[in-house]
Amino acid sequence: MRSGLENGLSRVFFRILSSAAVALSLLIAPAARAQSGQEAAFVLALMESMNALSVRFNREVCGYILRHPNGAYSSTKVSWGGHATCASLPIEDGMEVVSSWHTHAAYAVDYDGEVPSIQDVEGDMALGVNGWVGTPGGRLWFVDGVNGTMRQFCGRGCLPEDPDFMPEDHGSVEDAFTLDGLYRRFGRAP
Repeated sequence: MRSGLENGLSRVFFRILSSAAVALSLLIAPAARAQSGQEAAFVLALMESMNALSVRFNREVCGYILRHPNGAYSSTKVSWGGHATCASLPIEDGMEVVSSWHTHAAYAVDYDGEVPSIQDVEGDMALGVNGWVGTPGGRLWFVDGVNGTMRQFCGRGCLPEDPDFMPEDHGSVEDAFTLDGLYRRFGRAP
């Protein structure tokens, strides 16, 4: 059994490694439309707090990422949904929506929440915005709202995770998917 100090140091070390991995992924990841390092840093900080609340209360949380004329990023007011649904509040006129964001609530045996859902991806594509999805296992996904591809921005445990999470309970989780790949994962035809 590890002491509290060892656990604390492990968490600090993990945060440093996670930050380095995020920075590296920004340098080597394929260019995604309208995604910047500043946006990614803002989303990662936002999703760290939102994923923890989402897991704690077992409800999805969602909103939109906005870019202001001065280049700063912010989020719309947070909207709380149910276990597997969330509807963002309307956008004020004149605001530039860069992407959507939401969490997948707490782990559930009967719900494959470790990947974006088909509805998540198709919804972003219909709106013409990119998307960000946090999972019960602590993954953060980036969804390209133009071509429907998605990739793990950071892997399991980079966001606060559900202590009841069962790793890969619904099958292995690839680093990236296409929309067709999601259809196959969920056993549906496009």
